[in-house]
Amino acid sequence: MKIILFSNHWYPSPRRAGFHHLADAWHSQGHTITFVTTGLSYISWIRRDFRTRFLGIRQACNSWQHIQERFDSYVFFTALHPHTTLIPALDRLLNKFMTCYGCLVPPTLQERIAAADTIVYESCAALYLVDKCRQLAPQAKHIYRVSDDIRTMRSTPAGMVRLEKTLAHSFSCISVPCHALLQKFSGLPQVSLQPHGLKKDLFDRCITNPYTPGSRNAIFCGLGFYDANTVHAMACTHTDVQFHIIGIDAPQKSIPGNVRYYGELPFTATIPYIKFADVGLYTLQYSCSRPMQAYTDSLKIIQYRYCGLPIVSPEFLDLHREGVFYYHPGDPASCAAAMEHALQHGRHSEYADEVHSWDEVAHNILEAASHHRA
Repeated sequence: MKIILFSNHWYPSPRRAGFHHLADAWHSQGHTITFVTTGLSYISWIRRDFRTRFLGIRQACNSWQHIQERFDSYVFFTALHPHTTLIPALDRLLNKFMTCYGCLVPPTLQERIAAADTIVYESCAALYLVDKCRQLAPQAKHIYRVSDDIRTMRSTPAGMVRLEKTLAHSFSCISVPCHALLQKFSGLPQVSLQPHGLKKDLFDRCITNPYTPGSRNAIFCGLGFYDANTVHAMACTHTDVQFHIIGIDAPQKSIPGNVRYYGELPFTATIPYIKFADVGLYTLQYSCSRPMQAYTDSLKIIQYRYCGLPIVSPEFLDLHREGVFYYHPGDPASCAAAMEHALQHGRHSEYADEVHSWDEVAHNILEAASHHRA
């Protein structure tokens, strides 16, 4: 089967996201993969989009990269792309341009689309390509894999939320990773729940413990909503615990001596820190403008669970799992108690039983799409 994935990510990037793992899984299952990066333009460089820092991405714009047999990568680069200016009046004026994004698809990419059997769209600027792809490939299954709730994303153009609602009924399958997003699309028969998967073999092969023997360690991995105040409060009350923060640069404030910031690391480099930790931190800040329950089944939670870690989480998130200890943000005593309870609870290997591999997730998405034809 020929599968095209339209993603916000660049396949060769050091950051590994769900769409990377889905592409790898489908490829290993014998399918031919075209991985297309969307939402990249001159605006991306002006705004210092994180993707512009990747070595080689500029040379990859509007050109084919052969990754391996049956696997190609393409960066769809335009002068402008669907984005928000954060100025409502200006966004309304630009909305008509946003809808023309599909008209910019070059002939070489159109040929691939026309020959596709399945096209998978991420919750990003790729939604603006659905109509064009339907024209070019009416025979294909069109799948919406909702990696994120677009209402929670700062980059979402004003018209994208309406566009998503308009397109929803026409997909062969809408695959969501968490219960909150399942409720968002309730009433549509083609919606199915497929939580994020895990490259289990990478974790299983990891045998090198990066921590000092006999030490106790808490790990936070992530790129957004990190609550430094809560982590520092926990560190001050648990001076015998080392706190490791991966993905976040050190804040410009006093940092307790038992807190270490690593910044962004390659995905495989984070695995030993998670696998051999004692506690997984899900210390997120609350956002009044974003539905936080969409974060209850994140990739990080699934990695923590596979490693059997107890989790410390703010009480505004209901992770609906055993072994989660909640605190009230801004209450140092509550933060300290949650950390202490997690340390006493310890690791439980049976938590891994709830985690699926990416191979299973990829298979289940295609299986769900086969039962519904939009």
